[in-house]
Amino acid sequence: MSGVYKRSFFVVFSLIISLVFSTFSFATSSTSLPEGLKGALCIVRADDKLVLVNEILTHQISLPGGTIIAGEDPALTAQRETWEETGLVVTVGKVLGYNEQAVFYDCISDSSVVAFNFNNSLDGNELPVWFAPHYGVEIASAMLLSPSALEASQYRYPQQWPMVQQMFGQATDQAVAYVNDLVESAPSYHQVELGWLMQLQAFVASSPALSALGLLLSYFAIYLTSPEILLVVMPLAMWRFGRDFTYQLFFAVVATSLLCLVAQQGFALPRPHVYWPVLEMTQSYGFGFPSLPIAVWACLSALILRRLGWLRSGRALRLTSLVISVVMFGKFYSGAAFIADMMIGGLLGGLVAWHIIRLDSKPNVNVAQLLGAKSVWIAMAVLAAVLTAMWPLPVFSAWLATLIVISLLVVFFKTSQVSLSQGHTLIIVVALLSFNLIITLAQGVIAYSGLYSFIVETLRYPLIALLFAVLAKRFNQQN
Repeated sequence: MSGVYKRSFFVVFSLIISLVFSTFSFATSSTSLPEGLKGALCIVRADDKLVLVNEILTHQISLPGGTIIAGEDPALTAQRETWEETGLVVTVGKVLGYNEQAVFYDCISDSSVVAFNFNNSLDGNELPVWFAPHYGVEIASAMLLSPSALEASQYRYPQQWPMVQQMFGQATDQAVAYVNDLVESAPSYHQVELGWLMQLQAFVASSPALSALGLLLSYFAIYLTSPEILLVVMPLAMWRFGRDFTYQLFFAVVATSLLCLVAQQGFALPRPHVYWPVLEMTQSYGFGFPSLPIAVWACLSALILRRLGWLRSGRALRLTSLVISVVMFGKFYSGAAFIADMMIGGLLGGLVAWHIIRLDSKPNVNVAQLLGAKSVWIAMAVLAAVLTAMWPLPVFSAWLATLIVISLLVVFFKTSQVSLSQGHTLIIVVALLSFNLIITLAQGVIAYSGLYSFIVETLRYPLIALLFAVLAKRFNQQN
């Protein structure tokens, strides 16, 4: 048996033994708890620091843990949620305390806690958590942080932070294995790119002017690849090309996004900075293969260029390629995406556009009528429902809600042609961006509740789509 297979065997064997013994631990140590507890949390103390997680939905920092399922032992909840959020297999120890909502356990990792020897913006040590089941779903990252370094206002439940600090002093301290990077855990082709990225960042850092330019390109790439850019593109498409082509563009976005999201869940390959946190210039999380933003960019660019009659124009193609290349450079430089992931994403988006263009070229097919039909959008909503059942992730839930609203709009909004003026288009863009900002601010108010945060995030784009339709119909009637 080779060394690699021996190590793999012992890792799997150790994991199974850890799960068995940790299950035995919480099953045999019962503590009388008050009724009505809704949550169970783990306090993991390592190297005199506390394991904390950054939540995606609430944008807050909290302890690993979650809601107690009906009939579930709270200790099992704490152990399960800690594994799902941080990838740590823990033995649940004594109860350190509880309040009217949750119980706090002293949790001990069954092996040394692995952390990066790099301090983030909060002076915490990032943990490698890309293999955790809820990474990119509920959790953006996890870290080891001294409780004294965190302000109460930065914790999800500020009023509980003094209590958490007190219980931290009673928790069992354990060892930490610090590593500089986990480059060897990446696929071989990603390892090559990680070397390029380190050299690129070192070269740029040697010049203040280059550093400023690199940071500018990074933020430029973030803006152009954010979902909010569609709040500008779609109204402009409605104004310039009409309703039918806007439906075509949105169908392309839906198809490309769902294909990328399914592929990301299947391959589960993280972004560059996950293997080497020092490379992270701008915050990003989740899986990156294939790159969804680049796929959408490639798809929409091809469709819009064809609509304008510029698909065979060398100047237009060079300009589009230049913009996409700059975006790719910015994302690569910031440690947010690998070059290979973005190239595959671009290829996937191009294939989606090619199929739509090919379909539109057939004389007996009316693509505008086809993609504006209610049956197509209902079918897409059913597909999103199936994907949500297979992968109950917030992003699939959001797509399901959005497609349900779009299906209803197609059924009840019978306007065949939409004519918008430039002024009305500008008003729509400002209204959509403002409404999106209001939803973001509302999320900050309800950050104490994971459920409310999930509901608001799920309804964000369905409500924006509804607002877009209402404004477009109203302004169309005024023209």
